[in-house]
Amino acid sequence: MANMNILIGFSVFIIGYSDGFIFSTSGARYAMYVWTYGFDISVPGCDENKFLTWDNHKNPECFTHTWDTKAKRDWLWSTCNMQGRNVNVIFLSDFHHVLKDAYNAGSCSGSSILNLRTAMAEGHEKVNGLKIYALFAVSDLQVSEQGLVKYVVYYNDHCAHSQAEKIDGVAINNEAYAGIKCTDDIPRKTYLTNLHNIKVEASKQVTGSLPVHYSISWHWGHCDTNVALENFTWNGKTANAAVHMIDIFDSIDVQVGYIIYPQISDRMKIAGYDYAGSVGKPIFATFYTEKDLPCQITFFPQSCTKGSHTESEMFRIFDQFDSHGIGNAKPCIHYFRGIYSSGANHNWPAHRG
Repeated sequence: MANMNILIGFSVFIIGYSDGFIFSTSGARYAMYVWTYGFDISVPGCDENKFLTWDNHKNPECFTHTWDTKAKRDWLWSTCNMQGRNVNVIFLSDFHHVLKDAYNAGSCSGSSILNLRTAMAEGHEKVNGLKIYALFAVSDLQVSEQGLVKYVVYYNDHCAHSQAEKIDGVAINNEAYAGIKCTDDIPRKTYLTNLHNIKVEASKQVTGSLPVHYSISWHWGHCDTNVALENFTWNGKTANAAVHMIDIFDSIDVQVGYIIYPQISDRMKIAGYDYAGSVGKPIFATFYTEKDLPCQITFFPQSCTKGSHTESEMFRIFDQFDSHGIGNAKPCIHYFRGIYSSGANHNWPAHRG
């Protein structure tokens, strides 16, 4: 999954619980990524042609902040409340600098923190059961995200005036592991230790728990070139990387990188679907909707011989989880207004209430 913080700036009913993360497999409850910027059809001149071009460098005016005004947030909350396709977990970007400034100043005063408190309370009020995770995506081997968690802890312990104003968790999108997944043990163990530090930092919150979530690619625990490299010992346990990562975090999402079966379910199994279920960890299957290649990895409306690239087809795929053996997973949409709920194409309407 590319970091989209682009610079212009089942028939079976099961409930699991993991450190404050309630996960029900009954009904349509999804997760969704909300990066800082998304395509904005309401900007004059930002029509379907510019949408299909999908070039934030050529058309930066068409990509606006996803939640910095009440109108933009209302769009987001309405999307979460889409009947029958409700989103109850969002991984929300653009917390970093506001929280860092408050932490460094040792102060919760100022309009930026007030706006953040307002946004958190608003989301929790308008979307029943919504969990809002602060999304960080530095994506380096040092896992610099571990140093950002303390800002969320500070905000929750000192700035939030109520439970409704708190950030519900921390989500990490660090993809640096892809470059070392089949190397020797030392860099892999170091990476996992750095990931574990995220959990340690989150545990320092005094008022309530702070769950941590992680995004993995379906193949990180799999080595095509040398199967012998797949399992390695970390923290006293010998397993592949996906299993270690599931052990560290309270929940994970798997970037399946495909929009048709059986690839979707096959990749979920490779990524540790069965193991996550055995240890009671929530697991999501993440689907791309932004423009990308090859075309079969995303639902973006482009010419493609594999799959149908429409919102209705995406929902149809979601509805088949149970029949393809992954019924305890939940769908995760990547990402809001990119293209989901953008309204820039007749097959991708805006869900604005």
